[in-house]
Amino acid sequence: MEDLKTDNWFRSISEVHNSEELSVYLSELRKEGHTVTLSNYLNTIMHKKGLLLRNVVSESNLEQHYAYQIINGNKQNPSRVKVIALCIASHMTLEETQQALAISQNGILYPRNSFDAIIIFNLNHGNWSVFNINEQLLTENLPIIE
Repeated sequence: MEDLKTDNWFRSISEVHNSEELSVYLSELRKEGHTVTLSNYLNTIMHKKGLLLRNVVSESNLEQHYAYQIINGNKQNPSRVKVIALCIASHMTLEETQQALAISQNGILYPRNSFDAIIIFNLNHGNWSVFNINEQLLTENLPIIE
């Protein structure tokens, strides 16, 4: 159902032809509460999956205080790797991870990139261990998630 609503918003924005109409569209978007932040998205996913915040933070392999700042919305514009770490620790699917990366204005995972391919493979196979993924990255002489 949520995808259908998003499709409607895509149709609406496609019908905007000038800055005045854009202002009306953005006003409606804010009024409807459809502006999504990374913090809101992460918290929604964690709640949906029944995950505890402290476990997600611990499993992310990020510095604890920094991870809490991202999740609470106090840290704006986290790096792509930090977002990926939180997505893995939040047991996100590939689609959910791509959405989180888009919301955070980071590049989505690209299958022709070795680092990204390892992340995609693990997400597709339900391996949500940053530690195990880092071992695979090290084996391929790629940077780790930290």
